[in-house]
Amino acid sequence: MNCSTYIFGELSSGYAQYPEDSSSSLFKALYSRCSAPTQLIIHRDETMMYYIYIRKFDEKGYIGFAVAINGFCFTRITPLFSLFEKKIEQLAERGILINYTQHGNLTTTLSSFVDEEEEVAGVVNILQKEFSSMRTVKRLPEADYGVSIQSQKIFNENDDNSEIVAASCAYGYTIILKQENYDTLRSTSYRSTLKQLNAQNEYLSDQVEELKETNRQIKQEKEQFRKVIFLAAGVIGCIIGIYFLHKNLNKTQDELDGTYDKLNLAINVIQERDSAINSKDSIISYKESVINNRNKLISSLKKSISGLENLLQQANNERLDLSVKIREISKYHPFLVTSCAVNSERFTFEYYCTEKKYVVVSLKAINIRTSEIITNNHNFYVNEGRGSKYLAFNKKLNTSDLYYVVLIYHDQIIAGKSW
Repeated sequence: MNCSTYIFGELSSGYAQYPEDSSSSLFKALYSRCSAPTQLIIHRDETMMYYIYIRKFDEKGYIGFAVAINGFCFTRITPLFSLFEKKIEQLAERGILINYTQHGNLTTTLSSFVDEEEEVAGVVNILQKEFSSMRTVKRLPEADYGVSIQSQKIFNENDDNSEIVAASCAYGYTIILKQENYDTLRSTSYRSTLKQLNAQNEYLSDQVEELKETNRQIKQEKEQFRKVIFLAAGVIGCIIGIYFLHKNLNKTQDELDGTYDKLNLAINVIQERDSAINSKDSIISYKESVINNRNKLISSLKKSISGLENLLQQANNERLDLSVKIREISKYHPFLVTSCAVNSERFTFEYYCTEKKYVVVSLKAINIRTSEIITNNHNFYVNEGRGSKYLAFNKKLNTSDLYYVVLIYHDQIIAGKSW
């Protein structure tokens, strides 16, 4: 099934789309029809069917994906939501086109798709391969010209699938709203963790500020208390002088001893206040240490993304093991077909072969509607390693029919594709 895929959205500097063509005006105008955080909009224009997924960001802007197919329509809607939501999860974790804020909200800092054209092209190509491999399609019924191309029908994601599919073939616009549970389980967990860490970080910062203010007040009280002590010492000094004038030396000495005791008590009080201040400073230091640990945890989460890249390296190692297995399989098959494509005149395929061989194969094209079988034999050399080959049909295929094309070697199917 041939299809075209797009990515578009409202980025930090305005609307952007890849690839850009005449569909830009359609995709840009669709945002006005969006009333839920995420929705799937199906638009029919003659024999063209557009399946457009739009996901709003938590603050402003949005990102969308679209696939356009000619002459066919999808028969199941729920898998489309799952495919698009999985793609949102992957892009957010990579953090290149879209990303999470420290509050766990979905956003983007990208101003244009041109800034990350290689990443964008990769996303579009993967989407095209995934949609091309889907088999839940049927031929599009004739358009009802009594229904306006601007007509609209709105559903919720839990409505009956058959009613949604029927409406998508009849109305100009069919909108399926999804108000909740539009994040994957992995995305929900990731966003929740970021929100909790940010809330704890803000709480601890507030605690530190409160402790700093308390510390300032204690230091101010300490300074005032010292002034009172000095004033009291002056008053006591005057009293001592009066007693020195009116009392005998022994009695004056007793009073002096009592005064010294009071001064020692005051000094002890000051020392206790200093100890309390030092305790507060220790609490502040502990809170700041907790904040640093939280920040390290956030950094650790980012490193987990790096761990995913290591998993990718493991996958490459497994691919090398697969090459060994392919060499074992090649003992029973002349070559392995790694990919193939079909048009009305020929069958093109890429292959992998462990050694140069001369082979004879049979190419069959089966018409699904009429059961007609177009068969012709081909003999050729396949080279060692990777290569490509195309085989012509002895009769041109009808582009309005659906075919299943197979490549046969020694009565065994070694490759096939629907077209």
